[in-house]
Amino acid sequence: MNIKIIKFINKYQNEVKSMVFNGLLDTAKNHNSNVKLAIKNYLNRSLNEDLGSIYAHYNNNGVFYVALNEEDEVVGSLGAEYVDGNKFRLKRLSVKIGFRNNGIAKKLLHKVEKWVLDKNGTELILGTSEIQEKAFNFWTSNGFKLINTDISDTGIKLYSLNKVLKP
Repeated sequence: MNIKIIKFINKYQNEVKSMVFNGLLDTAKNHNSNVKLAIKNYLNRSLNEDLGSIYAHYNNNGVFYVALNEEDEVVGSLGAEYVDGNKFRLKRLSVKIGFRNNGIAKKLLHKVEKWVLDKNGTELILGTSEIQEKAFNFWTSNGFKLINTDISDTGIKLYSLNKVLKP
């Protein structure tokens, strides 16, 4: 599989939004109605935070990469936004259903890590939840450490992770 990682441009806005939405809805499908409602609310918030206008959100204060297949279709995404000091927050890791388990997420992560190091960043942070068990396993298998666990209003475990980057 020939995958190309590039910086986000606006023509991919709708494809990224659809991929992220479909991925999270797929993750929630075998869970109870509380989880499904929490995912739906999260997706609505995400539209207001960054998914509604990816370029505007990430262009000045971070980076957003997309993975493209041979047909120029978006099959993955990962963004990083500046937090403070040498710290960047990872957001919107998503790999399109049907393209998962092919190393796309790892390629995206390596591209973002290189970009962060080039910006003199030394720490990556992110949040995920118990609903996203495969994502949690991906992060921890790629050097991220669990630094905090919290419980959401709906009773879902929320995880904060970090990774210190070495040049």
